[in-house]
Amino acid sequence: MGLYGIMNTSVSGMNAQSNKLSTVADNISNANTVGYKRYKTAFSSLVGSGGSSGHESGIVNTTVVQTVRQQGAFNFTSRGTDLAINGNGFFQVQDPQGGTYYTRAGDFVLDKNGQMVNSGGYKLLSAGGAPVTVDLNTPVWQASNEGELGVNLASNTVAPIPAPGSGIPTGFDYKTSISTFDQNGNAVKIDIVYTKQTETTDPVTGDVTGSTWLVEAMDEAGNKIDPTAPPTPAASGEVTLQFDGDGKLSAGSPTDFLFKVPNGEVVTLDLSKTVTAGEKFSVNKVDVNGYKPSTIQNIRIESDGRVFGVYGSSAEKLLDQIQIVNFSNPDGLQAKSGNVYAATDASGDPAVGFPGDNGFGSLYSGAVEGSNVDLAAELTEMVQAQRTYSANTKVFNASSELLQELNNLR
Repeated sequence: MGLYGIMNTSVSGMNAQSNKLSTVADNISNANTVGYKRYKTAFSSLVGSGGSSGHESGIVNTTVVQTVRQQGAFNFTSRGTDLAINGNGFFQVQDPQGGTYYTRAGDFVLDKNGQMVNSGGYKLLSAGGAPVTVDLNTPVWQASNEGELGVNLASNTVAPIPAPGSGIPTGFDYKTSISTFDQNGNAVKIDIVYTKQTETTDPVTGDVTGSTWLVEAMDEAGNKIDPTAPPTPAASGEVTLQFDGDGKLSAGSPTDFLFKVPNGEVVTLDLSKTVTAGEKFSVNKVDVNGYKPSTIQNIRIESDGRVFGVYGSSAEKLLDQIQIVNFSNPDGLQAKSGNVYAATDASGDPAVGFPGDNGFGSLYSGAVEGSNVDLAAELTEMVQAQRTYSANTKVFNASSELLQELNNLR
């Protein structure tokens, strides 16, 4: 073993501990970086063959790897565009030059163009491979075309003799209103009126065995909806409901009520929850689709990656869907500036899927993944590296003093 070999070994030890301190410094400085993955330094020895005359000193090699597989803790926010992946997967993002990269940093916000961009300036990509884009300025609306109306018709209502052909304008028994929207997004009130037509009883016991009720639609002017209105004769603006003795719709009774909204579409109103019972009329359920013109006020993202726009009218509309990717060896990805990664031969090709699919993590909205840095562990590593570096300097000084003694020999 030579003194120069000892010096080289101690120098390699100092270099190795310098590399370790460098990774510790990176980890500590990025302890609060969203989606950051800590680096760790692995040591390996390189020694000579040696011989019977003494030990042959070697050197220390270092390899720096990033713990991409290890997930960080979730930090929950109040912003719906903040995203975190629980489990395997990466967001596909695009840089300003159009290059595709992968990241766990989901702190996305909407920029002036309505695109979701994270703190590194990378745009989130959708299932179609284009940036997720939300139109914040163009109003949208929907004309009504379906709904549901459930009421309770008082069973003690007297059926006139003879049965009326129509209950409008004054001959009806009960009335309720529903709100619809025409093809231009204007609100149109439609009155639904009910008129009892017939009631049948058992000739022996006098028990009620059935009844029929006429249901009609009336516009805001108090006129019955035009029975000849296009586009279909089925939208006649009236339907006759048939009830059994228990007050429930009989098996042969129609349940769909079709009428045309003035300047709008034909609405199919489901009346299957209508009954006739008790002594009072009541409305149990009203639900008609359609909404007025409004712009997006908020973004809602589901766990499967679907992106919904929430409009000022409280309506929601599916805008896009986010896909995530996974790699057979995530630790083989190449780190790039901006907390993103590029695919390599070591990582394998990206496998694309939707959040929640087999092999892919689920998506959380209103949360971001923090760094996986443990500050206590990093400080411990720093102290160890500092002490080991100091010990290597002492070995170097000792070998230097021995060389000095050799130079002083006469």
